[in-house]
Amino acid sequence: MRALLFLLLLAAPASALDIEREEYAIVGWNNACSVAVERYAYPVLGQAIHGEPITSRVGTLAIVTARPVVETRWVYEADGANTYDKGAIAAFRRKLRKAGFDRRGFDETIRDAVTVESPGSAEVILSTAILEARPDFWPDTNEWRLGHVHYNPLSTCALLVYERLGERDRYKFILTRIYNTNARPERGRAHTTNGRLLFNSGDLAGALAESEIGARTAPEVGGTRYQYAAMLAMNGRLDDSMRELLAAKKIDGRFAAKAAKDEDFDSLRVRQDFQELVLKRERPPDPGAP
Repeated sequence: MRALLFLLLLAAPASALDIEREEYAIVGWNNACSVAVERYAYPVLGQAIHGEPITSRVGTLAIVTARPVVETRWVYEADGANTYDKGAIAAFRRKLRKAGFDRRGFDETIRDAVTVESPGSAEVILSTAILEARPDFWPDTNEWRLGHVHYNPLSTCALLVYERLGERDRYKFILTRIYNTNARPERGRAHTTNGRLLFNSGDLAGALAESEIGARTAPEVGGTRYQYAAMLAMNGRLDDSMRELLAAKKIDGRFAAKAAKDEDFDSLRVRQDFQELVLKRERPPDPGAP
């Protein structure tokens, strides 16, 4: 009976199987408005081998004309039970990176409408208006919500990833140019502001999550790194907090003086590295040193 079941699964096309969830990953950007991605669909439990995709795609999305027309080219496609080939996928991933899709961009997650504390933050975070994007189509917002934004290194293009309402692990991709190149840091600051507001309302976990999104979306903005450091400190993640605080200080040295007086960092004050690098106290000499 098990052998018969395996044969049935082996022969079953992806279209004959129910999809439970999807996953995707960014392989990398090239030096134009083109991104390499991986995309997988997983079956409902019991319909195929547990944990293995029944649909696998590796390829690129690119804006190929002056008009925002997106061309999708899959260099690897596999459908059906028992078709997942980890080795082949890794090989195509390497080929894409060697072909120039090796640049890292910036990633932003949009958690949920109910996690945005103020109308001002919501206007920036939940909407694409600040991007001034002009894609070749927009999804039906009665069925889809913006869940992720992946920016190319210059922040002139973005892969907008929409999630199906009620099914946050079902996706629709939209590659678009961005005509407001300051949009990414502005969106990062909006997440950081939202994180502080969530903290003030008593949602410490939400504050940490939003502050991390702000820092990852706009890591070159000292304020996003500083606020993330503060939230990490208040969540007891002291080593991570010091790392982010030092990153903020490297961007703008004035954050050192601010941290010295900031109650958010009280848990760090006994640390030698905090005293040395933030309060600028020198380490006492080691009496046993030659």
